[in-house]
Amino acid sequence: MNTTTVTTPSELEICVERIFDAPRAHVYSVYTDPKLIPEWWGEGTVVEEMDVRPGGSYRFRTAHGVVAGEFREVKPPERLVQTFQNHLQTLEFEDLGDQTKLTQTMRFETTEQRDMAMQYGVEKGAKAGCERIDALLRRLPLDA
Repeated sequence: MNTTTVTTPSELEICVERIFDAPRAHVYSVYTDPKLIPEWWGEGTVVEEMDVRPGGSYRFRTAHGVVAGEFREVKPPERLVQTFQNHLQTLEFEDLGDQTKLTQTMRFETTEQRDMAMQYGVEKGAKAGCERIDALLRRLPLDA
């Protein structure tokens, strides 16, 4: 079983790392295919908008409210940079052959914002989300 690590490498950052037992293109698709988002975001998630391109936006309705942002950089299947609530989020997908290392870096404007995100459960949410992604990846056919 792969583990998810959550660290605070600087006063303004939270870093989530996870190795998935799936090729990089599959892991990338989980983050960019609007049909797959509800499968791991949680029960009741509805993708209202998802335009995966620089300047494109996304909007999800979830059990906890609306989540919306803008894609700043899109480099399939290596990298996504997007705004997310009150921070900038960079997702890097490292090809390890049959596995993929995901590094998700959240950069906040202030240490207080970073600390508040940690207090509100970023670590618990990241770990639960990665578990759901693992389950989804096991169900996806390799030619998907």
